[in-house]
Amino acid sequence: MIIVYASISIIVLSLAYLGYIAVKNLKETKQSINDLSETAARFQEKVDQINTETNQLTETTTQISEGIQTKKETVQGVIQTAKATPAPFKRLISSINNTPNPQRETSDSEITEIGDKLIDLWGRYRVKRKTKQAE
Repeated sequence: MIIVYASISIIVLSLAYLGYIAVKNLKETKQSINDLSETAARFQEKVDQINTETNQLTETTTQISEGIQTKKETVQGVIQTAKATPAPFKRLISSINNTPNPQRETSDSEITEIGDKLIDLWGRYRVKRKTKQAE
């Protein structure tokens, strides 16, 4: 009879231990599921942020493309207008550009004199800079 009571007590203790282990595993599993849920939520936030940034980038790209197209059309309009300019007007502009300007003409001696002055100034600057560095 003692064997029967011992067997029943072993079975009861085994069932109690099984219940304890089951509750412990349930708590650990619940914590793991909570951690997984939090990770999934953070991941979803990042995905939403990436989608928002992608949409903003698409809008910016569209605006840039539209701006380029507008500028391209403007430049093409200017080119077409320039091409439509009558030839006599072009000749007038060309003759104005080719008209000599006596105020701009300089002789070789004046150019040489200006070059000499610049060389002299450069030499003075270098001497002054060396004396400052020596101090």
